[in-house]
Amino acid sequence: MGLTERQARAQGLSVRTSVVTVASSTRGRIHGPGNEGFIKLVADADRGVLVGATSAGPAGGEVLYGLNVAVHAEVPVDRLQHMIYTVPTFHRTIEAALGAPR
Repeated sequence: MGLTERQARAQGLSVRTSVVTVASSTRGRIHGPGNEGFIKLVADADRGVLVGATSAGPAGGEVLYGLNVAVHAEVPVDRLQHMIYTVPTFHRTIEAALGAPR
């Protein structure tokens, strides 16, 4: 949802991306087989906000709900990084993606 990395670059944004696997989260490990998937975040580095996200895998659509709100409300990435993410949920993967090297 929002912009893909390619679309963001085409618009001239200073893009930062991060990708983490669902299996790397506690909930992904608990889920076991069928935990394939990932979350990719696309941020405008100059404004410090997310402009797009992709979530594939178990509960991928549900994970996108919060990211959709963050993109449309232009919630600062700093604020997203300091939220408390419930454990063990697939949403916790968002926290890892926000802290991943970009």
